[in-house]
Amino acid sequence: MNQTIARISKGLFALLPFLLLFWIFSFVYDFCAKIFYSIFGITNANLFVTLFIFALSLWFLYYVGLLVEKNKEVLLIRFTEFIIQKIPIVKSIYSGIKEVLNTFSGKNQEGYLGVAYVKVGEIELIGFITKEEGEHYWVFVPTTPNPTSGFILKMPKDKVKFSELSVSEGFKKIISLGVK
Repeated sequence: MNQTIARISKGLFALLPFLLLFWIFSFVYDFCAKIFYSIFGITNANLFVTLFIFALSLWFLYYVGLLVEKNKEVLLIRFTEFIIQKIPIVKSIYSGIKEVLNTFSGKNQEGYLGVAYVKVGEIELIGFITKEEGEHYWVFVPTTPNPTSGFILKMPKDKVKFSELSVSEGFKKIISLGVK
């Protein structure tokens, strides 16, 4: 059972950048087409169709997770990313989504030198060291509970104290408002 859940999770993380990109464009489309939907109306799908689509989606995520686990580089995903990289605006949105998801899933730990506490006045902020430059560190200090925004600080090394937390544990601490 744990292996099944792990494969579904791997499939979800492999497809999540595409799904989020699709969701963003779907949201924009729905917003623009709202007038037409209100004129023509929407009918609810029946329960059987909904359950069938849900089961089919779980199976698809499991299958993609299995492919990712075996190949690490699924041809369909590589081909789709190749196409997305050719579209100017979509490329930047997709790469941002993928980088954030890789950070949350622990795949992008080489992008950070570590988790640290940054001393600003009498306050210590949790941040992620992104670069060492001479006697300074560049530190990303995310906002909580949404770590997709934050501040980039150039701090003297004596104002930065390294933490024992991993990058994923640091993000967990930020998202949970310090509870976990």
